[in-house]
Amino acid sequence: MSCGVTTRTGTVEGGTSTSRSTLVARLFICALVIESIFQSCSVRPVARMTVAAPALEQSALLYIALEKGYFAKNGIDASIVDVDTGPAAIAAVKSGEAQIGETAEFPFVGAALAAADLRIIAADDRFENDYLVARKESGIAKIADLEGKRIGVTLGAITEFYLGRFLALNGIPPTGVKLVDLRPGDFVAAAIGGRTDAVVAWQPFVSRIAAARPGAFAVWPVQSSQFVYGILICEGAWLQDHGDAEVGFLRSLVQASDFVLRNRTAAEALVAKRLNYDISYLDSVWPEHQFRATLDYSLIAAMEDEARWSAGRSSTVPAKIPDFVAMVSSAGLAAVDKAGVTLMR
Repeated sequence: MSCGVTTRTGTVEGGTSTSRSTLVARLFICALVIESIFQSCSVRPVARMTVAAPALEQSALLYIALEKGYFAKNGIDASIVDVDTGPAAIAAVKSGEAQIGETAEFPFVGAALAAADLRIIAADDRFENDYLVARKESGIAKIADLEGKRIGVTLGAITEFYLGRFLALNGIPPTGVKLVDLRPGDFVAAAIGGRTDAVVAWQPFVSRIAAARPGAFAVWPVQSSQFVYGILICEGAWLQDHGDAEVGFLRSLVQASDFVLRNRTAAEALVAKRLNYDISYLDSVWPEHQFRATLDYSLIAAMEDEARWSAGRSSTVPAKIPDFVAMVSSAGLAAVDKAGVTLMR
């Protein structure tokens, strides 16, 4: 690049102050022009993105990336829309109301079995926060006492899958209990009021039930050490045309996970404010979560297990297990955090 500055070769003895100052001024102007060119080349267009996410702590990295300005710094004009459930987030993506959705892996399995054109771009949390909460007044002091009892659970959700395996591992046949279909909003009232003898619920409902009647419930982890995965999904067609937006979005989440690792107290405070949670509650459940953007084969194995269960549960579900690896887009995350991608084919 030429800035139009010429100099004479040879020695100018004594030189004039005017010629020297002119040269300095021209060099200064040249430097400003070069800096302006480089700055203009580095500015990227802003990608606007709506993210549909359940208003729960497993969406923490999204909240942190937004509040700390990581999305904006990476060229993403993001807004987060609260939804009630993972299936609602999937519906928002499929309808075009959102470009990215936050859901657990189980609703994604259901969508995949229904041949939806969706892709997973990252898991941003893995956690264990599902419990079986049983009323001691119903004569339940140990797991074996569950036989013959009414257990409230959201039918068709991952918690029904966990409950079935939990009962089997403890020697209780599927016909040994009566399942009562409950919406999440009914968990607390059903457990406290006695509509059911037990419920399978997740946080924060478990803490609310226990706080309502301290000492009145027996509580057991129901996941049998299998993580729930918080995953981020989008439509395949959208992803084809928005690779740069995907990378900027995922870079923001990696930065958010670094912030969580370095600043747990500040991260908890930010999430508690967003969700209007008591900080003591959030601090108590924070260790149940692993907030990091990853893509690994344990997610694939979990989805395959859940797909087999779904296929055996309903005659309308295809028996063939989908190729979940083919439904994962790993290029974006690999571009910003290669160590986070450990998929096998």
